[in-house]
Parts: sequence; C-alpha cells; structure tokens
Amino acid sequence: MKSYQLNGLTSQQLHALIMKSPIGFSAEGGSIQYLGKQIQLDDGNTTLSEQIISPAGGKQLFERLVTLQPDLETQLPGTKAEAIQMVAKNLVGKFLYWALEMSPTKEMQFAVLVECLRRDIPGTPFFRHNIRKTLIKFTSTNSLSEAENLRILLAASEKLECHPSIIGRQLVVFFPFSIRLKEAKGLFQRFPDSYSLACETKEINEYMIELNPDLPPLERLLEFRIALKSENNKISSQLLREVDHIGTKFIFNINGSGLSGFPDHPNLNTYTRKLLYLYAACSGFSQEADDAELASYISSVLYCTTDSDSIWHIAKELAYLSKKPGSIDYCRYIDAVANILKTPPNIASEFTNSKQLSDLKGFALLESHKTLAPYLAVLRANIDSMTPEYSQVLLPEVDFLEREFADTSLPEGKPAIKAKVHRLLLVIAACRSSRQIMSTSTLALFVRVIMKHGNKQNIPYLISGLARLVQSSPKIQQILGVPEIKGEKHLRLAPLQLLAFVPSIISEDDVEVLCKSLQASVTGRRLMKDGKVFHQWLATLEQASVSRDTNKATVRTTLQNLTQSLTFEKLGLLGMTFKLGAGFNEFLESMGLSCQKEGLPSLIAEIGSDAFAGKSKGISEWLFRQRHFHLLPLYMASMTKYCNQNRDKKLIPLIHEFIQASANNTFIENRQSPLNNPHLQAVYQKYPKFIAGWRANFSNFSKKTRNRLLSPGETLELTETPWDLFISGLEVKTCQSPDGDPDLNKGLMSYVMDGRNAMIAIKSKKGKIISRSVIRMVLGKNGSPALFLEKGYPGKNDLLFIDAARDIA
Repeated sequence: MKSYQLNGLTSQQLHALIMKSPIGFSAEGGSIQYLGKQIQLDDGNTTLSEQIISPAGGKQLFERLVTLQPDLETQLPGTKAEAIQMVAKNLVGKFLYWALEMSPTKEMQFAVLVECLRRDIPGTPFFRHNIRKTLIKFTSTNSLSEAENLRILLAASEKLECHPSIIGRQLVVFFPFSIRLKEAKGLFQRFPDSYSLACETKEINEYMIELNPDLPPLERLLEFRIALKSENNKISSQLLREVDHIGTKFIFNINGSGLSGFPDHPNLNTYTRKLLYLYAACSGFSQEADDAELASYISSVLYCTTDSDSIWHIAKELAYLSKKPGSIDYCRYIDAVANILKTPPNIASEFTNSKQLSDLKGFALLESHKTLAPYLAVLRANIDSMTPEYSQVLLPEVDFLEREFADTSLPEGKPAIKAKVHRLLLVIAACRSSRQIMSTSTLALFVRVIMKHGNKQNIPYLISGLARLVQSSPKIQQILGVPEIKGEKHLRLAPLQLLAFVPSIISEDDVEVLCKSLQASVTGRRLMKDGKVFHQWLATLEQASVSRDTNKATVRTTLQNLTQSLTFEKLGLLGMTFKLGAGFNEFLESMGLSCQKEGLPSLIAEIGSDAFAGKSKGISEWLFRQRHFHLLPLYMASMTKYCNQNRDKKLIPLIHEFIQASANNTFIENRQSPLNNPHLQAVYQKYPKFIAGWRANFSNFSKKTRNRLLSPGETLELTETPWDLFISGLEVKTCQSPDGDPDLNKGLMSYVMDGRNAMIAIKSKKGKIISRSVIRMVLGKNGSPALFLEKGYPGKNDLLFIDAARDIA
C-alpha cells in the first residue's frame, strides 16, 4: 500500500497533535483516521494510506482516546454532540466551506454543513450565492450517495428552521428529480398511522417534488411522464391522464400562424408540483385500498383547490387515509376527524387551521358528474357502524339533505351542497369522539341547530364545542341540555365555548352560574342574536382558552363580568388582548393609551374601553365598527417589530396618521394633502378639483358597466374609504393583506394614505370585497394627469375593470 509521510511525526508527536487539535481525526477499530485516510505507524513514523476509509459507524476520536486514556476525560467535552459541534465550528471558522472536505463521518458532515448554512442564512451578504457555493462543495467532496446527501441537507435546513424557499431552489438544481420524489415518498410513509393534531409532523419542502424549471415545458412534461411510468403501479397509471390534461391546459396551443406554440405558463409548475406532491402522499397506500378512488381524490383536489397553502394539509391527511384498507369512504374520513376531536379540549384554533380534506374547495368525495343520492345512501348505511348510539339523531339530518338536494347534480357551482354534507360529516365525527353515551334528546338539540347555522366561519368552533359536550360529564350535559331556553338558538350554542375551560380553570358549578347569567341578561340575549357578536363570542373565548396569559381567577371573573354585561366592543378588546398578549399593551401605548397590567381582561369585561386611561373614544368607536378590526393592532405590532429590526421609523407615524384621520373623519383631507407629495402638487396644477378626492369628482358607473360586472345583490364602487383600502388585500388574498409577510405588506400604507390611489371594487351584499383593482392618478409624458389601472384580483381578472376605469376617465 502506497503511503505518504505525515510531516514525519512519531507516534508520540501524533498523539500530542491530536490532543491539541482533534480537527479532522476519527477512529475505527484499532486504527486512527485523518480526513478519511488511514494512519499507519511505520518504524516510529506516521504515514497516511492513499485509500479513503469509509467512516460509516466509526467512533469519534474523543471516545477512542477516553477508552485508551481515561484520565483525559476531564479535558473533553461533556457529550458526543457537543464535541462534534465544537469541532465543526472550529473547522468552519478556519476553513469556511472547504471544511466540508475535512469531515470524515456523516455526523461531522452534518454538523459542518449546519455551521456553513448558519453563516449563509438571510441577513448575511450574498447569502444565496454562498449557499450555492456551500452545496457545490458539499455534494462534490464526499463519497455518500445522492439520497444520503439529500437527507443530510434536509436535516440541516430543519435544524436551522430555514424557510423552504431558501433551500428549495437548490434542491431542484443539485438533486435529480427521481431521488427527490423517492425521498418525499419515504417521508410521507414515515408519518404515524394515527392521524392526530397531537402528533403533528413538520411540512415537507415542496421543492423536493418540483420539475426542473430550466427545462423547456415539453421536456418537463416528458420528465413528469417518465417519473410516473417508472413507478409502475395502478395509481401512477391512472394519473398519467392528469399529466396529459395539464399539458393540454397549459402548454399546447395554436398561434396566429396555425403552428403549435409552447409558452411556459406560470401555472404549469404549480399543477405539476401539486400532482406529484399528492401522489407522493399516497405512496404508502395499502394493497387493499381503492386505487381508482385515490386517483379520484388526487384529481379532484388538484383542480378544485386553488389555495396552495392547503395542499400540505390535504396531502398529510391523504397519507393517513391511503394506508388504511378498503376504499376511502365516509367511515375512514370521519374516524380521522374524530381522532382530532379526541385531543385535549383547546383545539378549535388548530382544527380551523388544519383545513380538512373535505373542506369546501377540497371535498373530493363529491364528483361533479354525480348526484348526491348515492353518497347519502352510503352514508345512511354506514352511520350504524360509525355511531350506532346516535343514529336516531343523525339519520334525520341525512333525510333532510336527501329531500333538499338528492336530485341536484353537483357541478362546482353548487358549493352549498358540498358545505352541508361536509358539515354533517363533521357533526358525525364529533359524535364519534364521545367517550360515553349521552342523552340523544339533548344531543339532538345541538345537532339540529348546528346543521341549520348560517355562518360557516363559526362551524369549526361549534364542532369542537359539540365534541367537548359529548365528552363532558352527565352534569354538564344536563346543564346545557335544558329543553327550552331564552334567546333561541345562539343561546343554545354559546355555552359550548365555556366547556373549553372545564375542568382546568372553571368548575361545572361555574358553568351553570355563567349559563344562567348569560340567559338572564336581556341585553345579552338580544346581542347574541347578532351574527357579528355571536362570531366574536366564539372566537374570543377560543382565543382565551389557548392564551398563555390566562389564569383561573382572571378567567372566572372575566366570564362572569362578560355574561352580565355583554357588548361587542368588550369581546373585540378581549379577543385582541388574548391574541396579542404583551403586544396588546404595546399597541395601546403606541396610541397614547395606558392600562393596568394585572387583571386587565376582567376589567375590560366589566367596563370595556373605559379600562384605558387617556383614551380617544372616537378611535375605539371607529375601530369596532370595522370588519376584521382585530387586524389593525396585529398589523401595528408586526410593523413595529419589522421597523425596529430594519431601523426604519418612517412607517409607524404613517399608521398613526391613518388611525387618527379615519377616526376623526379627516381621512380624505389628509391623504389628498399636497404637503410632502410632489406628485399630487403637479396633479393639482392641471386638475385642481382633484384635491377634494376621487368620489367628489365622480358620480357613478354606467348601467352598461354595472350590468356587465355584477351578479344579483352585488355593488360596484369607486372607493377611497380607509378601511376598504386597508383590508382589501385580506379579502381578495394579495400580498398587501394586513396579516401577511412584513417584507411585502410594508407597502400597504402607500395604497391607503396616498391620495393618488383609489380602488374599484365589487362588493357582496354584506359589504365584503369580492374582487378589486387599484386605480392611480399619474402624470403622462407631457405632464398631464392620466389614469393607471392595476391588474384585478383575485387572479385571472386582469382586465375585469377596464370599462369601469373608462367610466371614471
């Protein structure tokens, strides 16, 4: 074996060198290795072999030395992990990403990669370039397989809690698609068989299943087909037609010359990634599972679910369902939801965020070409096997749906049918979660009211409340199951949220007192009939149940005060208090308000906004009239943190100006002011009337435009209303939503406070913005004022408002 001198060191000198700096050394069996090469002792000299020794399973050097010389133990780190981390940090500090060449074991490579990436995270200069250099070095300087390299990289990014997009694009570049798909399937297969929020698993990076964007669209599609064909199973074979459908939808078209064109449609990657992601999720399907139904699930979700954020939740639930024998039917879905509802009681917020597979957009059981009747027949047959004790309560609701919808076909334009069936499945799942049998007469009261309830936003709260009821003691069920109560259905449902605090915070006797207090208040009974107040009641109590700042004494007093003198303002303030925690005090202080820190929830429940000193009544009155009013303090807290981190203090005064001007009815005057706005100064020279604002210079849209754009009950508006401008990004889902990423929505105030901007909006009967486009007053090349119309939202509405803009012009 050819050997190389290691600086001619003797064994004693080598030992001294190792003890001084163990970097690069490891041990295996009776030999020592240096940078993966075996060290030989020859006539008192040390030599290195040319052969690279596989470090798999090798002992770390410090363990070897402790074995040989126990008295050295006091000089070594306390744990193996600490030793590896110390060595990795020293290596990277000295050699940067070249340290990856000096990592002889998988553990050391992982630790060194973590240290390298830690230096490359956002905030450091040229971080994307540095990550690329690190990964080039990492993938080219070890003898591991591509799959092993991928796992090490994923583990490192998870340890650092990197945003998926930071590492994601590198996955596509450095690892073949076949390797990434195989690893994604393996991750899904390692999910626990019992689907429960109690054992949440972190999301899989979606870039693991992305086709190479550098390839032309047709080659990408071919890569896609080859990947599915190589899987060689029934599901992949059935999904090949979805690949063809994607190709037809986004690639193949005929240009003006009659030739085939292949544009790179922006949705091509979205659909291919979603399809592969869902396919990977059911890769562990049982041999007894219904392949066709799995494929139908994937197909329905692929085209029905436009919200990409929900794909993760759907894929995770699909991974659970596909492991079960038999077809994916109601029983299995209901069991999955029931498992969630059996977890500890404070779950409504998690249940809301879990975005069940059968939600309005992802409900795959109902195929578009079928009627409801076959599904209801299966459901009726299965109820006795799922919840036989409660069949007499549930079967009448199935009968009602059959009478109402059985002969109606189910195209995507019939969301009401899907929503009702979805709700019934959730009700059945809540019943399925019961630990003991409760009175069916009591249960029927709640099932009937929940099924008829009008606001779908309340359903997650009510379902979790129903689950709490069926799991509660006979005494609680008796308290809430009084046959006749004052205040009708909302007073029947409202106490369900009190059960979130039983028994850890309030007692069963407390529940009885609170129910009587709520029903005894004439004002409370009247307010609970208001859907807005009732929703805030549900949301506020659920937020209180998961708040870290609640304690037994405060909650009991708060609930007592609240039930005795309920107001919408109190609910709103309490909701923000529990949601923001310490951030709520910061919001108040930023508004020039102060309050006592201890017992604030109880004080708010007693006297409302009078709990704050130095308050402006106008601000609170204005704020609580607005929809989604809780987003203003959330936005303020988010922006304050962002501005402090970036040392930018300009934005916060602008938000204060927005709040003060809105509350004082000086909003138009403020945003149209030419001070500090050279653009408006130039506009006013040409068009002085514009200083009064947009609405003062525009009467109404033409009848032709309204007829073209509106459905019955909708309105078309040119709006410069402050809250419309502030909230529109939430309602049409743009990057300028006040609850979005601060890096993006930091620009929201420029929409709101600059008088050059207004908004053309289609609103629902209840005032919600359905679609909108921002319109701007700009200066043309000759200095004359002109109108600029931005693209419409939500998507595919780019020119929706062009006629409305012409009316304004």
